[in-house]
Parts: sequence; structure tokens; C-alpha cells
Amino acid sequence: MRRNLLLAYQIDRQYLRFRWGLLLFATFIAYGAIDPIFLGVNLAIASLLGVAAWTTVKSIEHYKTKGQRYPGLLRLTDLVALCGASMYKPDGLGNLWMIAIPIILMECLSSLRNHRAILFTVTALGIVSYNSLMRADLRSIIIPGTSLVITCFLGSLFSKFQTKDRILAERDRRLTTLMNTAANMSMSADLRSLILSTLKSAVNDLGASAGVVALTCEDDNSILITEAAYGVKGDFDFPMVITMGEGISGYVAKTGQPITLTAKDGELIECDGMGLPVRSAYCLPLVNREFSGVGVSHSELMIGAMTIINSDENVTLESEELDLLQSLSSLLANAVHNARMEERSRATFIRTLESLATALEARDEYTRGHSQRVCDLSVMIGTRLGLLPDALEELRIGTILHDIGKIGVPDHILNKPGRLTDEEFAFMRTHPVIGYEICRPLMLSEGVLLIIRNHHEKLDGSGYPDGLKGGELPLSLRIVCVADAFDAMSSRRPYRGVMDMGHVMGEMSKGAGIQFDPVVVEALKELLLGGELDALYKDYWTKPGNASLEAEAA
Repeated sequence: MRRNLLLAYQIDRQYLRFRWGLLLFATFIAYGAIDPIFLGVNLAIASLLGVAAWTTVKSIEHYKTKGQRYPGLLRLTDLVALCGASMYKPDGLGNLWMIAIPIILMECLSSLRNHRAILFTVTALGIVSYNSLMRADLRSIIIPGTSLVITCFLGSLFSKFQTKDRILAERDRRLTTLMNTAANMSMSADLRSLILSTLKSAVNDLGASAGVVALTCEDDNSILITEAAYGVKGDFDFPMVITMGEGISGYVAKTGQPITLTAKDGELIECDGMGLPVRSAYCLPLVNREFSGVGVSHSELMIGAMTIINSDENVTLESEELDLLQSLSSLLANAVHNARMEERSRATFIRTLESLATALEARDEYTRGHSQRVCDLSVMIGTRLGLLPDALEELRIGTILHDIGKIGVPDHILNKPGRLTDEEFAFMRTHPVIGYEICRPLMLSEGVLLIIRNHHEKLDGSGYPDGLKGGELPLSLRIVCVADAFDAMSSRRPYRGVMDMGHVMGEMSKGAGIQFDPVVVEALKELLLGGELDALYKDYWTKPGNASLEAEAA
């Protein structure tokens, strides 16, 4: 949260390295003018102070907590000690004032406070003036005095330029962060990944320790659900559910007002039960605002809350950092709202199509419930084969809609009591493509569209409409091909009754490795032998004898 800290840390480390050169320069000037033993003792003390100061800058974390003051104090000590030594013997050590020049420059670069550099300059000028008075030669102050004043002026000027450049770089970096976040939001289809990436950007950009994003539950507005958590040093404990109005996140989500908490020295803040020491925290609401136009009131919808915490020290965010955080929260709230609206619209589309598919099957009493049975059977097989939840959802939607293309098949073909002619069968074979063209504009996933278009493919490539074969058929599609064929043979048709289950499984076994995936067929047999399909087909067949099923499975 303090970007200047890193720069000061780097400069202080450089000074402690450069300091050895200053000591060597001072030793060169003082050699012969001061007793060697006295010089050696002072040099040893200066070296020990340098080693002690180096321990405070061995790491940025150590420097942040303990070492920020010591390098500056050491510079002031060096300036007073080295330049003050000239008062011991003004004629022999009069040139030691030159050591003040690099020390003042380093102080200007390290500290943003000009008064510290002015203090260093005034101290050096005081020593130079005292030496001039001791020599009774006021003219000798002109060159060192002018040099020190110019050094302070140029150092302060360069520090201002450096500060402006740093500010511009910070603004450019933050603008880049916002642009990258907005670009990710426009391209990412995974809401959870989007939330996590935005949270990471906020935590890393502000130099914080961790962050949590909690969103309102769509089914229960009284609670928040943690959607993403990120810690710079790794995982940490955080609450999964937060009651609206309770804790920091709950309070912010309920009131819509951001809050900042800063612990007193040596104390910690209780922050929603997070498993990290919290010394400062900033929590702001995620609110989606919809504007109706210029001068027209807008509506606000509470989406959740984002909490940024710091474990190392009490840190107050600067105004530009607050602006960045608020911009990120606005972008995130808008993205979450749009994703939820898109999901609702998509769910409405799917429910409409499911209703249409159900209405379509009602045209024919023999195929009524076919899509739902294929759906249930496919999900059972997919679960047994270990498909992930997202794949099972694609399987569910795709099977419900797989025969929707039959809306384009005339009733006299669809309900013909006898076998179809070659021309009628050719027309019937167009229903997968018709269904695909109906569903393609609805932004369904590729897996769902593949099931709708290719559920009549065969493993050997003899299926239709695309002649896919072997590895071109993903597992979900192989499952649907087996489930669709099994249901067609296990239910009544206008031209035949329910087929004997032994004959059905004989056909499935015969087609294994040619038309059907053998692994999927085996999973189907396991479900059948376990009696898990009895309820699904109770209106079509009674439970076969275990002996006949086991013989067929063998």
C-alpha cells in the first residue's frame, strides 16, 4: 500500500554500500592529521554502526517493521561525525565538508520530506561556518556554503521530478490494472475465475496481505457466500457463509457504506473470523448501479462486499488507492450482475426448450418421456463413470434437447405405425441438424450442441450426420449414443412392443466396440444388474431374472 517504501528501501541499501567508500575517503583525508590509534578506533565504531544498520535492511519485511528510521539516523550521524571532525583540526581536516554532498543527495532521494534534507544542509553549513570563524577567514565559507546550498536545491529538485515520475508511473500502472481487469471481464466466461483474478489485482496492486470477496446468495438474501479468497503468502481460513448485517462484510453489504479499520499499536482487529492477524482492513460494497439517463435517478442492487486486509502494519489507503479499489469493485459488481442475468436468461431459454421438447414428444404417445428417460439414464451412466459436475450438466441439457429437431419432421412420418420408407427415413435423419440449427443461436455450450447434432453417430463412423468415429466422439457423446439406443429398444414403438431385455442387452453387447463404446455398455449393464433402472422403466418392463441378466452380462 506504500509504493514509496520499496524505493526508500533500495536507496538506503545503496547508501550503506556506498558508505564504505565515504569512510575510505574520510580516512584518506584524516590520515596524518589525526593520531592513527584514535582514527582506527573511530573507523571501527563507524564500521560497527554500518554493520548494525545493514541488519535492518536485510529484507523488505524487516525494513518495513524495524529498519526505516535507522539509515536516516546513520546518515545524520555520519554527517555530524565526519564534518564535525574538521573542528578538531580545521586546517588539516577542512575538506571533510565534501562528505556532506553525497549524504545530502542520498537523503533527498530517500525521503520525500524536504525538511530533513534542509536539516542536513543547515547542520553542515553550521560546521563549515564554525571552522571559518576559527580560522578568522569568512571568505573560506563561500565555496563550501554555496556547494552545500546548491546540492540541497538540486537534490530537492531531482526528488520532486522523481516523485512526479513515480506518481505518473503509479497512475499508468493502475490504469493498466483497470484496463486488464475490464478486458478479462469481457473475455472470461468463468465467473469464479474472474472474481479471483480481480481480487488478486486489488491485493497485489495495493501491496496488501489478503482479500476476500463475498456475494449475496440469490436464493437467500439474508446471507453472503464467500466466492473467492486470496492471500499473498498462501491459503488462510475464512468464513464460507456470512450473515447479512454481521461482521465487517455483512455490515458493509447491508448498509452499502465502505468502512476502514485500523488497529491500535500492538492490537489486532477481528475481521469476520479470518485466520490471519489483521492490523488494518478496508471493506467496500459491491453495488451494481443502473442509470436510466442524464438527470434520471438510477437503481442500485447490492451484489456483495470485498474486503482487503493487511497483516504487517497499520496502513491507511491513499486517495488514489481508494479510487482504484472502488473502480475495481464497480467493475466486479457489474460483471457479477451481468453474469447472473445471463445465467437467468440462459436458464429461461433452456426451460423453454425443455418445455418445447416435452410438448413435441406429446405428439406421439410412443415417444412420450423418451428424452427425460435418456437424460436420467445418461446422467446415471456419467456419474458411474466419474464425469465432473459441469460435464454432467452438459449431459443433462443435451439429452433433454437431443430430439428437439423432430419439430421439423411431419406428423405422418413421425407417427407412422409401420417402418419408414427410404425417403421417409432420409427425412427423419435430418432432425439432428435441424435441432442443432435451432439451438446454435442460444449460446449453449459446445458440448450440448455436440450432443444435439451427433447423438446418432457410431463408434465405427457409420452414423450420421457427420460420420464421426473413434476419438472424435467424446465420452459424453458415447454415453448418449448408448442411452438413446437402449431406451429406443426398451420402450414401445408403433411398429413393435417392448423388446425382451435379454435381446436388448444382446444387441448392446453385439454393438460394443463397433457401434457403442464397450466401457459405456459395461456401465449400463452394471446399472441394470443393480436394479437401478427398475424405477425408470417400471411402465415398460418388469425386473428381469438375475440369472438371465448375469448370463447376458457374461
